[in-house]
Amino acid sequence: MKTAALLSAFFASVSASAFAPGTGQPALSARSSTSLKAEIGESGVSFSKVAREWRCKYTEGPSGGPGDSESLKACQSLLDDFLPKIKELPGAEVTRQVCGGCLDFKVSVVQPLEEHGAWADADYEPLESEFMGKLKAIEGTSLHETQEITFEAL
Repeated sequence: MKTAALLSAFFASVSASAFAPGTGQPALSARSSTSLKAEIGESGVSFSKVAREWRCKYTEGPSGGPGDSESLKACQSLLDDFLPKIKELPGAEVTRQVCGGCLDFKVSVVQPLEEHGAWADADYEPLESEFMGKLKAIEGTSLHETQEITFEAL
């Protein structure tokens, strides 16, 4: 089952003990004929979307803030270049988060649960390795990481 493969990939990087007792696998239920919803064990935490996050720390600019940060400017430029390709992923919504205090630059690619599986099964290719490789090459960036997280508007 494609959804089961998706969920296995999704939770592979997370300890099963973080979820409800039992198998650690989320329960699936059909909300409609086109939308799936999963629950993390018996936690009451349910979701219908999954986000793949790409993130790094950037360096502050000469003023001591983000407004004149060359590394932040380069991160945004990289995202601008990739945005059309990212939006071609099935059902993809893209968010960008920037923190001027802790100097975080984050990109979240949010997809419906049933659409995300194919990309997860392909190890997030195309796109992730190329984007992250270019992000790592930006002078002044550090702590380059990826993460898979549930995403649910409440």
